[in-house]
Amino acid sequence: MQTSLIQDWTYALLTELNRHKGKAALVFLLTVCALVAAGLVWPKHYEASAIVFADDQNIIKPLLAGQAEVTRPEQVDQLTVVRQRIASNQILEQVLLDAKLVDDVSDKYKIQPLIRSLQGGIIVNDAGRNHYKIAYRAKDAATAYLLASTLTDVFIRDSARTKRQESGEAFTFIDTQVKTYKEQLQAAEEKLKNFKSQNPEGSEDTISKRISDLRSNIETLGLDLQVARTRRDELRQQLTHESAFIAQSYKASVYRDSLTQAQARLDTLRLSYQETYPDIVALKQQIQDIQRSIAQAEGQPASAGSNSGSASNPVYQKMKTDLSDAEVSVRTLELRVASNQRLLEDSLSHSRQGAEYQAQLAELTRDYNVTRQIYESMLERKEKARLSMALDVQGQGLNYKIQEPPVYPTVPVGIRFMHFFLVAPLAGLLAPIGLIVALIFLDPKIRFVERMQTALPKSVTVLAVIPHMTTSQERREIKAEWRNVVIFMAAVLLVYALLGVARLLGWLG
Repeated sequence: MQTSLIQDWTYALLTELNRHKGKAALVFLLTVCALVAAGLVWPKHYEASAIVFADDQNIIKPLLAGQAEVTRPEQVDQLTVVRQRIASNQILEQVLLDAKLVDDVSDKYKIQPLIRSLQGGIIVNDAGRNHYKIAYRAKDAATAYLLASTLTDVFIRDSARTKRQESGEAFTFIDTQVKTYKEQLQAAEEKLKNFKSQNPEGSEDTISKRISDLRSNIETLGLDLQVARTRRDELRQQLTHESAFIAQSYKASVYRDSLTQAQARLDTLRLSYQETYPDIVALKQQIQDIQRSIAQAEGQPASAGSNSGSASNPVYQKMKTDLSDAEVSVRTLELRVASNQRLLEDSLSHSRQGAEYQAQLAELTRDYNVTRQIYESMLERKEKARLSMALDVQGQGLNYKIQEPPVYPTVPVGIRFMHFFLVAPLAGLLAPIGLIVALIFLDPKIRFVERMQTALPKSVTVLAVIPHMTTSQERREIKAEWRNVVIFMAAVLLVYALLGVARLLGWLG
C-alpha cells in the first residue's frame, strides 16, 4: 500500500510538472534571480576580534597569603561582568574619544545614539578557560578593526584603573573608620579614668577589705587606749602621795625643761607630718598646758614651809614627766580612734553604693574593651588594605592581558553572496516542485484510487484504472517543449555562472 501511494504521488507530480513545465521554468528563473539579487544587495559585515586573558595568578599572592587581598570582582559569572563593563557608557565614551569619532562627550543627547550604535556591534564570548573574545562587527573592515582595537585597549586600562580606585577607596574608608574608633577609644579611656578618679574607694572587694582593716585598727587602738588610760590614772594616783616642790623657782625650771622637750618633739614631728596629725595636735595642747603651768609657777607665792633655794623631789618630777607623756598618748590614741571611726563610717556608707559602682564600672570597662577590640581589628585591616592597594598599584591580582590582538578583517562574516549563489540553483529546483505539491493538495481533482474509494459509497467498487494515452503527435510536441525548457534553463544557468565569476573577480563589487 505504501509503495502504491509513492507511485501515485510520483506519477501525479510528473504529470503536473509536464503540464506546467513552462511555468516551472519561469519559477526556476525567478527564484534564481531573486536569490542572486539578494546576494548582490545583502549587506556585508566585517568582524575584528581580540582574545583577552584574565590572569588571576601572581608570585606575590602566596607570599602574602592571609596578610593582603588583591581586589577582584565578586564571585559571579566573569563573562557577564566583562560584558556589562564593556557595554557601560563610561568605557564607550572613552572609545569614542580614542577612536576620534567625537571630540567631546559632554553633549549626552548627541553621544547616546553613537553609544547605542556601538553597543549593537559589540560581541563578547567565552573563548576557553579565563579567555574572552572581544569582537566588534561593522559594515566597514577598517571601522571594525579600529573599534575592536580601541575597545580592547580601553577595557584593559579601565580594569586596571578600577582596581586601583577600588583598593584606594577601601583604604580611605578603613582609615576613616580607624580614626573614628580611635577617638571613641580615647573617649572611653577618659570616661573610665574619670570614673575611677571620682570613685577612689574602688571596687566592692576593695571597700570590704578597707572596712575590715579599719575595724581591726580600731580594735587595736582601743586596747592601746585602754592601756594608756590605765597608766595615766595610775600616775595621777601616785603623784598625790609625793611632794611636788621644794622650791618655787625650781618648779618653773622643771616646766621649762618639759617645754623644751615638747617643743623639740613637735619640731621633729613637723618634718614628717602635717599640722592635723594627732600627735602634733596633742603636743601643741601639751605645750600650751606647760606654758600655763610655768606662768602659774612663776606668779604663785612660795608656801610657808618652802624655801626658794631648796631642791625638788626627783621622783615627783619623773612621775610628772611620765604623766605628761601618758596624757599625750591618751589624747593621741583618742584622736586616732575617732579618725578611724569616721573613716569606717564613710566606708560603710560607700559600701552601700558598691553594687551601683560595680555596674557602672563593668559597663564602662565593657565599652572600653569592645571599642579597643574593634579599633585593633580595624587597625589590622588598615594595614592589609595598604598592602592590597600596593598590590593593585603594582598590577597584581586579576589582570586582563591581550592574548591575541585584533587582525584586520579581509573576509566578511555571516551570510555572504557565495551562500546565496550556492543555494540559488537548488532553491530554483525545489520551488516549482513545492508549488506543484501544493497544487496537488489544493486541487479538487481526484488523482488517487484511495481518494475515489473514499468519495464513492461502500457498495461501489473501483474495478480498474485506465491511464491517459498519448498519441505520437503529442509525444513529439512534449519533447519539443521540454527541449525548449532545457535550453532556457541552460541559458539561465550560464548567466548565473557568469554572475558568480564576475562577483568572484570583483567586477560586481
